[in-house]
Amino acid sequence: MNCCLILRRLVREERGAAYAAVEMVLVLGIILLPLLAGIAQLPRWVDAKSTADLAAQEAARQVVLAESLDEGVAAAHAVVVTVVENRGMDVGVLEDVVFEGDLVRGGTVTVTVTLRVPPVVLPGFGPVGGTFGLSRSATERVDDYRQIGE
Repeated sequence: MNCCLILRRLVREERGAAYAAVEMVLVLGIILLPLLAGIAQLPRWVDAKSTADLAAQEAARQVVLAESLDEGVAAAHAVVVTVVENRGMDVGVLEDVVFEGDLVRGGTVTVTVTLRVPPVVLPGFGPVGGTFGLSRSATERVDDYRQIGE
């Protein structure tokens, strides 16, 4: 009789171990892997944000240092493309560059750079889903004693 009880207990424990293994696979596959994949995307998003920040700062600086607004806008566009390329991104992610303000003594110029970046990139598959716009702005002050060319 004791032998039968021991055998039944072992069979029950083996079933429990099998359920634990199935639960472990489900937890890893359904919860942990997507969570880790999402965490792995964070550096990409931070890199895109810092790229847009740097591009906006450099573009605003180019505008306030230029002889005219047209020259500044052209130089700013060129520097935004250079920053995006130097950061290892495709120029196609650059969606828009918007300029506000004017070259007047003591005035300010604000540049807003918008990048279109995919939310998730899976290795071997590429971008998954659509893209979202990441906009960053920078403002530079025009020097009070600056001579502005006409």
